[in-house]
Amino acid sequence: KTKTDKRATMAAPQPQAAVDMMAEFQAGVTAALRSWSALRTAVETDWGGAESHAKAEDLRTNILSQFDTSGKPKMEQEELEDNLADYMEEEFSVVLEDGSERQLADVIHRMYDACARGDVTLCRQVVANAQTVVSSFPAQKAVVQTEGEMDEDDDDDNMGSGVLASTPSTAAASYASEGLFGPAPTAKPQANMPPPRQLGDAAPEKPQVEVDDDGFAPVAPKKGRKGRQT
Repeated sequence: KTKTDKRATMAAPQPQAAVDMMAEFQAGVTAALRSWSALRTAVETDWGGAESHAKAEDLRTNILSQFDTSGKPKMEQEELEDNLADYMEEEFSVVLEDGSERQLADVIHRMYDACARGDVTLCRQVVANAQTVVSSFPAQKAVVQTEGEMDEDDDDDNMGSGVLASTPSTAAASYASEGLFGPAPTAKPQANMPPPRQLGDAAPEKPQVEVDDDGFAPVAPKKGRKGRQT
């Protein structure tokens, strides 16, 4: 065989392998977001309004769009941290003071790097941990977790029975396709709603305040800001 033929033979299985690794990574990201108590609490208590579930799904979609099969993330870890914090504040009025956005960005990047090497262990650990954590939540009840509950390096007590230890990538793809926090409640469509903000996009500009002839402007009441408990 020529060098070209050998190269083609060696490269043949790689596309499917890359797809499998991405399925595992997407399942890991889904699990990490499910385990993130700041997001879960914001969605279950509707801090983002009637579109809270949709905003959480948009966040997952936006995160996954920054990682592809190239093995090179489009968004660095520090940038992802900042954008996670900004998204939570702007879309859910949640100010993160516990550093959980750094933990989440770190585990996402480590899962991606591991999958690029063909290692899905970390992704499956995060999924197993999420299953244990989420199963302990009463339905539709906001629960604030401690920082360590999302860390894949926790003791085996948090890892459950390890039922995903040999799960094929097809099951990972199915897991990643599920809704983050169950089906979204049915809501009436709202007219003239702006499109969802993409991760990394600047917040929309606030409308200009009109000033009357005497130089006075109406003052809008301040909205209460819901902070993340630590």
